Amino acid sequence: ASHYDSVLVHDAKAQELGAHVRELHSRTEKAVLDLTGHTVLGEDNTVLQRALKVRNPYTDCLNVLQVEALKRLRECEEGEEKLLKDALLTTITGVANGMGNTG
Repeated sequence: ASHYDSVLVHDAKAQELGAHVRELHSRTEKAVLDLTGHTVLGEDNTVLQRALKVRNPYTDCLNVLQVEALKRLRECEEGEEKLLKDALLTTITGVANGMGNTG
């Protein structure tokens, strides 16, 4: 989310909001870990941990590609949109499929 903000968001208030949401997420995650006594979310779910370990390198790359596709789409000349929209849709589909029921 921070990468999306840093590359794609130019409005200071929107960037502030993004930082605030990320802070709330971080505090919520810490509270859940404190309540469960875990050091990692879902650490007692070995199937989920294995799935995340396999999935994340691929979805992380797709997220970076998605940011770049959005950036280029916003900056492109007329007539260049088709290829960039296809790339963007491919990243959206890839991330959605990668997240499956864990997203």
